[in-house]
Amino acid sequence: MKKMRKIALPVAVLLLGAGSAYAGTAFETKTAEMQGYFYNESAPSEKCTLVEKRCTTEIGPVCTWNDGSDNHELFQIDNGTSCVGQLFEIQ
Repeated sequence: MKKMRKIALPVAVLLLGAGSAYAGTAFETKTAEMQGYFYNESAPSEKCTLVEKRCTTEIGPVCTWNDGSDNHELFQIDNGTSCVGQLFEIQ
């Protein structure tokens, strides 16, 4: 029985350490990428215009898109009607 304890305790500590390490990395936030939208005042109906640029919600430099003449800040879209939530460049 004593021999079993000598083996079981180190194995239990090893498994506990490995489980803790896995749990710590499992809860790290992943950078969520999403399509960006810019507010287009001249659009006839939906003012939020989709662009082919992916951004993130992780704070950093503001995500922008250039349409050839102007730079536009990009946002998330809410219910398909309004541009809300600033987006940031993917690092």
